[in-house]
Amino acid sequence: TYIVEDNPVILNNLIATLEELADVQVVGSVGNEQDAVRELELRADELDLVIVDIFLSAGSGLGVLRSAREMNLPARRVVLSNYATADMRRRCLAMGADQVFDKSSELEELIAYCEKMAES
Repeated sequence: TYIVEDNPVILNNLIATLEELADVQVVGSVGNEQDAVRELELRADELDLVIVDIFLSAGSGLGVLRSAREMNLPARRVVLSNYATADMRRRCLAMGADQVFDKSSELEELIAYCEKMAES
């Protein structure tokens, strides 16, 4: 799993939670669109899951999703954002996200999604 998140506190908590509760191995992270796209290009064949926030320190998660779609990234793409409105969910899914989760209220659903992926 690769995480695109610019908030270090959220990032560290997310890594710890996923690795402990969902049997997820996080192989790296970045906090901006440009670095994320470069890393996804370099690691395309080794990733099963990419977790992306919408608002990043530079660029946006929508740009990351767009690039992942254009490069036919085989990994599943999940958005984890505090801005998971109905409109934003539609936009993310249209950009190639497999799922969209709200950081403040759907973390358990993200963990369940990751557990299900690990089983398959």
